[in-house]
Formats: sequence, C-alpha cells, structure tokens
Amino acid sequence: MNQIQLPAGFRDSILDECRKKNELKQTLNAVFESYGYEEIQTPVLEFYQTYSKAFSNLNDQDMYKFFDQEQDILTLRIDMTVPIARAVTTRFKDEMGPFRLRYCANVYKVRPSLSGKRSEVMDCGVELIGLDHHADLEVLACALEALNALNLPNFMLEIGTVQFFECACQIADLNETARQTLADLIDRKSLVELKEYLDTLPITNQIRTFFLNLPLLGGEKDVLEKALSLSFAPELESVVLQMKQLDAQLTELGYGGLYQFDFGKIPHLDYYTGIIFEGFVEGVGNSVLSGGRYDKLLQVFGNDLPACGFSFKLDTLAETISIPTKKANIQVLYPQAQIVEALKIAQQLRQKGNVELRLANVETIYIKEEE
Repeated sequence: MNQIQLPAGFRDSILDECRKKNELKQTLNAVFESYGYEEIQTPVLEFYQTYSKAFSNLNDQDMYKFFDQEQDILTLRIDMTVPIARAVTTRFKDEMGPFRLRYCANVYKVRPSLSGKRSEVMDCGVELIGLDHHADLEVLACALEALNALNLPNFMLEIGTVQFFECACQIADLNETARQTLADLIDRKSLVELKEYLDTLPITNQIRTFFLNLPLLGGEKDVLEKALSLSFAPELESVVLQMKQLDAQLTELGYGGLYQFDFGKIPHLDYYTGIIFEGFVEGVGNSVLSGGRYDKLLQVFGNDLPACGFSFKLDTLAETISIPTKKANIQVLYPQAQIVEALKIAQQLRQKGNVELRLANVETIYIKEEE
C-alpha cells in the first residue's frame, strides 16, 4: 500500500483554495453575527448511537466508524445539525432558548471511490433553536442576506415544505411503503413511473391528480395558486396559505425575484418537519445551500424544542465561484547578510499590507510594491 497517497474521497486544500474558503467564512460569519448568532464548536467524533437516535432511515454505510477503548462505536460526524441538537440538550437541558448558533466545520461521509465526490467537506451555517415556524421568515431572510453578501451570479433560493406531501399521505391513508415509494418517484421526477404506481393504489382520482402534479409544482408565485387548486383537504389548503403568507412577507422585505417555490421538493433527511429550502447558483450543478425546519429532532435527546437552520457548502463555492483573494502586495528582497534588517523593515511595512520576504541576489535590501 502506498502510504503517500490520501484515502479515497479526501484531498489537500492549499493556497488559493484555502484563501477563498477563509474569505467565504469571513463573509458568512459577518452576516450570521449580524443576526445575533454565536459560534459553537463540537467534537469531530460522536457516538454512533447519537445518529441512530436521530435518523430512522440511517444508512451506516455512509459513515466512518471506529471503536473506542470501551468498545463503543464512534463515528465521524456526518452533519452539524445532530451534534448541535445533542450539545444544546446536554448543556442547556432546562433552558428553552432561543439559541442562535453558527458554525464552520468539516463533516464526513463515505463516498464511492469513483464518484468524484469528497468524503470531507466544510459546512458553514446556523441553527435557530427554540422558536416555532413563525421564525421561518427570519431564517430565510438570513439565508438570502448571506447569498447576497457572497456576490453570487444569478442565485435562486427554492422553498418547499415537507408538510404538503406528508399531510396528503396521511389523509390518503397510505402505508409507509407507499409513502416511501411516492417520495422517491416524486424526488426523481419520474412522471411515467409515478403514474403507473399511482394507478395501483386504492385512492380517489382527486388524490391521484394531486400526487401526479406534485413534481411539477415549482416556479414563481403563481404556483401557489395551482397548489391551492390541487389541495383536496383543508389541511393542505392551510399549508399553502402559510406559504402564501411567507411569500408576501419576503416580497415586502425586498427579496422578490430571489426565491421560488417547489412543492415537490422531498428531503433526503427524515428529521425535517416544515419548510425545506436549497440555494442554487448559475453554472453549479449541486445546491450551495440547504436547510429546513426540524421540530422533533431535539425530542430524541430529551429536549422538546422546535428548530430551523441551514448550511452552506464551502467546498462547492470555493471550486466554482470566482472570489478575489488577497496575496502579498509588498516584497522585501534582501541579501543573506541583511536578514535581520530585512525582518525589521518587513515589520514596519506590514502596517501597509501583506509582506513577503525573499532571499535574492542583491547587494542591499530592495522593496518591491505591487499595485
């Protein structure tokens, strides 16, 4: 085995990539701090049981697992939401919040060796814990402000809600197998397979029409009226009316044109209970931001608090977005005999900018400044 190479899915970040990621972190943290979010850091290792409690559909093949000295199973964290939920429960068990927490940290997932995806990526985001769905507007505004601050080209925030699909499944009295199958087909927008499967279910034509149109319910605010017309129960109408109120509030705040709605958005994590959203940038295939409401996650750790949050994918942004980076703009060239004098000069020059020392074939110290 070649010990010099890195394990599959891992890579080094150097030079410009590090500078870009640091600048992204600074920009995002400035926005998060302005909203009152305070930093939290959690260990890179968690007990496997922490995640098995949080996810009913946990795929442990995606996790890096180890044994500690007590033979308990440990895992590298696969996200930051679960560790933060665990931390809030253990550190603030009898407090109701609200807790506004921000983070920038690496998370880990096992990726197929030929997938081209990273097993280690950096997430930078926020969690608002202790406030119900009325705080969704604040979280969405923070996400849009952060996207704006990054000066991204033609970004769009897509907003959906888990409740529209889940509520319809409950009213239609569908079992868990049917629910999961429909979720997969709608998520993949496989309309032919979806129609064929719906024809096998004992449901009314109105319900069948609802599910068949769900993958297509995405776009500008006019999709809200279409969703309302497809709603076959008062509970579904109530979900749409909440989204209409959210639309009116976001428009009043000046965010019109920066977001769309997608009622066919199905979450890949089963702890979401309300709104879910993703941020996309022109020319980038994957989302650069994702988040949503998870009001039942903290219950599994013994603290019944509602919550909502999101995270940016810094590696995706750093690879695909052009961001100005700061390099040394002053060079001090010096002969070997004058290294101490060169260091003294560099100390003074650093008040003006970044200074790089260079040993050169010169007779005396020479200062070179770049515009």
